[in-house]
Amino acid sequence: MLRLWRERLLASLASTEVSWLRLGGAFKPKVLAKRTVRVDPAYGPEPWQGAVAALRSEAEAWRRDPVSVTIVLSNHFVRYALVPPSEGVSGAEEERALARYHFTKVYGERGRAWDVRLCDIHSRGAKIACAIDAGLLEALRACFPREARPRLVSAQPLLMSAFNFWRGRFPRTGAWFLLVEPERACLALHSGSNWITVQNAKGHYPDADAWVNLLDRERWRTNLERVPDTVLIHAPRLASTPLPRHGSWKLLGLQAAWPEGLSPREDSVYAAALTAS
Repeated sequence: MLRLWRERLLASLASTEVSWLRLGGAFKPKVLAKRTVRVDPAYGPEPWQGAVAALRSEAEAWRRDPVSVTIVLSNHFVRYALVPPSEGVSGAEEERALARYHFTKVYGERGRAWDVRLCDIHSRGAKIACAIDAGLLEALRACFPREARPRLVSAQPLLMSAFNFWRGRFPRTGAWFLLVEPERACLALHSGSNWITVQNAKGHYPDADAWVNLLDRERWRTNLERVPDTVLIHAPRLASTPLPRHGSWKLLGLQAAWPEGLSPREDSVYAAALTAS
């Protein structure tokens, strides 16, 4: 029984698909099963409801399996905000209230109904706050009731799961982090162990020209005296890696060692799930 609990089921939820893979092996992960289900993005009034419906259907086949489940949420379903440090604010509840305040400043009253979390909670600098619809979190929990199998361990925004996965690749001098999904690009700047900016942009970003246009716009919004020119790129769906130089930017495509049973070229749809910590 203990051996079975070492198996992990990693899933990614996007607006057009749900992908999951089951990993076994404590020291050398091996893919035991995998599947991708297409999702109708127009299903239900909320953009995430089609993905949750597909996940719920898939979960029925796992009810007897004592595996742990981790879910990575597409940036389509997540809002991000940069929360600067504030004097007089202490404790998790006060920090979360401050983060919610920043969301309501941007999005209005609807931000009060979102589930808000802070990342890098031990950082003394600015923190990134993540917000998702409270209904999405409730729906995910309903897919995996506590009294049944399998067990939901966590649900993670893609930006943060990918950053934790690639954290060791960030230079001390700082770098931009670009995550490219279909019809979405999320760009954040991490410098001096602090978050400087974050932008979650809807649109088509198919190549380096589109990325550089986004980078050029964001560069002028920063208050740094010296803005890093290194860009770490998580874009597994692209057919080729970007050229290392594009104008003044140094573009570095991130490529991980994939577990046995997966091919980076044929199975790129599972890349988001594999960033789960």
